[in-house]
Amino acid sequence: MELNELPPKDGAQRAYCDICGGPLDLIFERFHVTVSGIEIDIDGLPMLECTGCSFRTLPDRSRFSIMQAHEITTKKDATIFKSKRKKIEDVFDYTDVPFQYDPDDYYYYPGLARPWNLGFLTPIFFNRTVLTKYDADPRYLIRYASPTYGNITYMDDFAFPFGINRHGHLIMWLGDIAKLPKSEQYYLMSENRPSDHSLGSEFYDGQIECKFTDPPQEDILFKERSNFLAAAFKRWGEKIAHLDTEVLDLARRLHRPVHDTPAQRHSTSDTLNKIHLESLNNAKLGEVVATQGIVCTGTGSLKRLQALLSSVGDATQVNKLMSPFYTLYDFRVAYSHLGSTQGAAATMRKVTDRLGLMEEADLQTIYNQLLLKMTASYTELIKILENKQPSDTSDGGA
Repeated sequence: MELNELPPKDGAQRAYCDICGGPLDLIFERFHVTVSGIEIDIDGLPMLECTGCSFRTLPDRSRFSIMQAHEITTKKDATIFKSKRKKIEDVFDYTDVPFQYDPDDYYYYPGLARPWNLGFLTPIFFNRTVLTKYDADPRYLIRYASPTYGNITYMDDFAFPFGINRHGHLIMWLGDIAKLPKSEQYYLMSENRPSDHSLGSEFYDGQIECKFTDPPQEDILFKERSNFLAAAFKRWGEKIAHLDTEVLDLARRLHRPVHDTPAQRHSTSDTLNKIHLESLNNAKLGEVVATQGIVCTGTGSLKRLQALLSSVGDATQVNKLMSPFYTLYDFRVAYSHLGSTQGAAATMRKVTDRLGLMEEADLQTIYNQLLLKMTASYTELIKILENKQPSDTSDGGA
């Protein structure tokens, strides 16, 4: 390697792989390379690595360290520089609550170190079980922009963003956490964990890179689900869905099916059903129905939700908007292996009819249409909950 290869050529180093475009993790490895005639041997040098294709590159600060090592060795008229790097132990003075974090993340991960607000963007990592309190406590509301990026709000007092990385760990910024009440900080500290140096996430993309690509339909649907649940919470003061952490796992793994087989139809319909139907808290819906004095014709979660929505909006319109969710339920039943082949075929005819598709429609077509219709229904049902006039829809009834 030549010395002139080290300075950044196209601006500051970014956190994305040059080969596949995937996110990079911060790692600490031995750098043993001859640089313009000087043997540089540094143990524990911060590097950036793509977990997808094993591409490696150097953060800007590491590049400057190598250049400085070369300069020191040249001035000594030597040919070898050997060192074991000491980790940075800076403590950023934002809060006296003793969170554990790694200052190396702040100094070496691209885009975090700033000449102002030193240490503000230090990432703090948490076990995902930290969400349990916020999911259960009715004073808190979690709103998701996607399955890996969200915002936690406490009544009208405060809010803070979070991300979920590929290991399932939550990430928040030290500066944001320091603005929270001490009681909140101590709760977070109880779920604080060591850094895994993996910041690649939609949280990082949005917060640091201001990178907002067109989201896939799955993320659009999940966001509208989150907005719908938030609107229902505002309307009735109750959380009508539960199992948020389990739902997140499923939502993160949900992708457009590639093959059309009975097994894939079962898997796809079952996953969608768990995210959008089984996550409804039927007991809580029953409580709200009883509290509101509403007459409901059934005891299932969809029937109770429909009765609640009909109590605040036009029943015929609500009936049409609920249709995609009943369709999803039927789609799953058709491939649940509980009925006859003839019964499954009849159920699937009902599914394709409701979706406005040909009977022989393939899984990809059914999946796309179902996601579009559920998204549209969530959007219109939010309007009903907010006392706004919903758009006209021609979906079939439930």
